[in-house]
Amino acid sequence: MTLSLVLAGISNPAWAQAATRTISNRAARGDHAPVTVELHPGHGVTLNFRPVGAVVHRAWLDDPSQVTLDFDDTRCAAVAAPGECAATVIHLRRIHPLSFPGLPTTDTTTLTIVTDHDIYTFQLAFPMSGAPAYSILAIQPDTQSPYATAILTTQISSLTGVRWVEQGLLEAQRRNLVASGDPLWERLQALLDLLKQGTPLTEAAQLAGVSEALVLRLGELGRSDSGLTQGR
Repeated sequence: MTLSLVLAGISNPAWAQAATRTISNRAARGDHAPVTVELHPGHGVTLNFRPVGAVVHRAWLDDPSQVTLDFDDTRCAAVAAPGECAATVIHLRRIHPLSFPGLPTTDTTTLTIVTDHDIYTFQLAFPMSGAPAYSILAIQPDTQSPYATAILTTQISSLTGVRWVEQGLLEAQRRNLVASGDPLWERLQALLDLLKQGTPLTEAAQLAGVSEALVLRLGELGRSDSGLTQGR
């Protein structure tokens, strides 16, 4: 399906533009609230992570009774070896509701996606009528405020800032967004070790193989969780 959509976009750019919705990487991560993706009967939505260069290693649904996930990497379907998954596109397909013992029926559910550098959350909704406004949701790079980013980057380079990142990582673990032993967890532990040794954030992120944006997000999460505010 992905190839046919690409070919259709080449032959009919106006259609492709109408069928594609773009959101910022920050919005896709759910920094403030998860983006809602509507899955209409008989239609699906494709999540495209290629514009941000993200590689998907893991994805799961809180309630899998109404949705199936397809990936552009067939290894992602192998439950026995989730660490080998390296997808860049996920197709969400709505299905007739299934019954799982012990799983309550919900009107919406959360989709969590772990990539090589980031964690994304989407809220999936299942309208019974109407037509979809788009068939592709493309995640685009953020346009960040250099001033705000510079302030937080400086703060994270301090011992207090490192504690914010540690606290943010623990909060992400508490929310089941990342688990100890995951490749991303191990890279973040390496990052924390580098920061504690006094390595500048940009260099530490590059050496550990994580995005600076993810580190800043964890710092914000940890700072908020500790009740601290900027400037204290």
